[in-house]
Formats: sequence, structure tokens, C-alpha cells
Amino acid sequence: MKHLTLFIKHQLSYLLFLLAVFVIPLFIFLEFSTYELPKVQYVFLSALFVSQYIFYNEKKYRKKIAERVTTILQRELMRVPSRKEVQTRSDLVIQYRGASIVISALAILFIMIYYGEF
Repeated sequence: MKHLTLFIKHQLSYLLFLLAVFVIPLFIFLEFSTYELPKVQYVFLSALFVSQYIFYNEKKYRKKIAERVTTILQRELMRVPSRKEVQTRSDLVIQYRGASIVISALAILFIMIYYGEF
């Protein structure tokens, strides 16, 4: 339960972003489009993974989240967190980012199964 709460604190907006950019447009296209684009679902799935390799840099991301992680930890612990605590939480947030990508990919796969598009 604690991991779910932490995931929501740190990655909910990113997960919603991924769903809004990759999953929902695919669903809308497959549901309402009259155009036949073969293998469009693989384009969305590939775009999801390629975008992560192009735009994601762990070093920059770690610096970006350091302040937010420190603030959240400070509120939770009611004291200034140690570097090790910040590092551990940052590692966890990076793992959660990967989980967001996997959840989005699984949502695309579920849509593929639902519409029988393989």
C-alpha cells in the first residue's frame, strides 16, 4: 500500500501524460476512425518506447526530482532527510517511472487484444 501511495505522489501526472499522449489517441483511433491504417497500434507502442530513449536522461531526471523528493521526504519525516534517504527515494521514483511506461504499454496491449488488432 505504501508503494502505491508513493507511486501516486511521484508519478501520477507522468502516467496520465503517457496515457493521454499514447493510449487514449490509439483507443479513439481504433474506436472511431474509418481509415484503415495497418499496424497503427505498433506505431503507438514503438513511439512510446522510442520517446523514452530520446527524451529520458536519468542524470538530468535525477537532478530534476531531487528538490521535490527532498520536500516530500521532509514533510513525511518532519525533519531534513539525509542524502541516503533522498538517494533511496530518488531510485524508487526512477523505478516508478519505468512502471508508468510498462503500465502504458500494457494498456496499449490490452487495447490491441480488445480490438483484435495484431
